[in-house]
Amino acid sequence: MTSQGILSDLSTSGFRISKVRKNLVEYLSICQKPHSVPELLNSFKQNLPTLNKTSLYRELSFLKDQGIVQEIEFGEGKKRYEINPSHHHHIVCLKCDSIEDVAFDQDLSKHEARIEKELKFKIKAHALEFFGICQTCQH
Repeated sequence: MTSQGILSDLSTSGFRISKVRKNLVEYLSICQKPHSVPELLNSFKQNLPTLNKTSLYRELSFLKDQGIVQEIEFGEGKKRYEINPSHHHHIVCLKCDSIEDVAFDQDLSKHEARIEKELKFKIKAHALEFFGICQTCQH
């Protein structure tokens, strides 16, 4: 869904579209990777100079509660945020911390169904990340 669609749905549901909310949804909608709060604050320095960390966390929490944003952690204790995407996974460089989205040609839902059936395990969500060294850091 586009940022305009997300904002329209929020407005129709009776939620206010503040400048911070609008900028955050628009920015995350065009990003190709999840961002941490410090990265987001840095990105908004020019457009929203009075934005502080507390307000940004509050807005991210609201968007997360609405199912618009998802929080991701890659095991290093830093939370990152992205628009709740079409299903994809990530590759993470262990040297420079770069992150890129990666999609599969094959849908993993048949594997989830097999796991649920064979192991009697009700899956609520899954995460699959690949950790390694990016092409730039290999040189």
